[in-house]
Amino acid sequence: MDFAQTFAISAAGMSVQRMRVEVAALNLANAHSVQGPGAPAYQPLRVLVAPSVPFESMVDTGLQTGALPVATVEATVAAPRMVHDPGHPLADARGFVHQANVDPATEIVTLMSAMRSYEANVAALNSARSLALKTLEIGRGS
Repeated sequence: MDFAQTFAISAAGMSVQRMRVEVAALNLANAHSVQGPGAPAYQPLRVLVAPSVPFESMVDTGLQTGALPVATVEATVAAPRMVHDPGHPLADARGFVHQANVDPATEIVTLMSAMRSYEANVAALNSARSLALKTLEIGRGS
């Protein structure tokens, strides 16, 4: 068993989940940001994860360390939320303020999911580490 490959897979998973947490936190921080008329509003971000090689080749050749997933961050295309607040200094002629179209509930669920996935990757890494250490102890004893 190649423990380096196991460690690399867990590390890649932790990296992706950390990125998801950071993006969700950034979206939550900008949930109530407003823009003046004519200025672009904050666009919520999403982490997209894709395999670096097709699944069929992973089945044929086995999972290689270079075949770990690639994560990218992309802005969603969402129209800004219009909030009626005629007294706001950035309100347009009709009294609407353009707010970022961020759903806090979705971002909280994303945060919780990413944190649980990160914890699962840490547990897998610790299990592999423990197995590697036990393997070394067995090899040393003979």
